Amino acid sequence: MSGDDPPDQQATFEALADPDCRDILATLDEPLPAKRVADACELPLTSTYRKLEQLSDAALVSEETDIRSDGHHETTYVRDCTGVFVALDGRDSFDVDVLRDRETPDERLARLWSRVSEEL
Repeated sequence: MSGDDPPDQQATFEALADPDCRDILATLDEPLPAKRVADACELPLTSTYRKLEQLSDAALVSEETDIRSDGHHETTYVRDCTGVFVALDGRDSFDVDVLRDRETPDERLARLWSRVSEEL
C-alpha cells in the first residue's frame, strides 16, 4: 500500500482494537527495529512481527531502512500517523480518516472543511 492509498477501514478498526497494536503504536515515538519493539512491549518477536504487519496493513506504521556504514542495514518501524478520526456518516456506516505526520495544520483544516462541506 502506498502512503497515498486510503487504509482499509476494517483493518484500521481491528488494529486499533488490539491492545498489543496500541502498545506498539505508543512505543514507536522514533524508528525502532522489531527486536526493540518486542522488548519494550514485552511481546514475543514472532507476535511483534505479526502486529507490525497488521499495523502496516492499516497504514498506521511504515518500514524504513537504517543504512549503516558497515553495510549491515537494519529495518526499523515508525508510527506513520498522528491520530485517527472516525465519523458515523449517517447511513449506519463509518468513515475513517488517518492523520499523517507530514500533514500541516493548514492541510488538516482544509481537509476538515472539505468534509464538512460534503455533509452540507
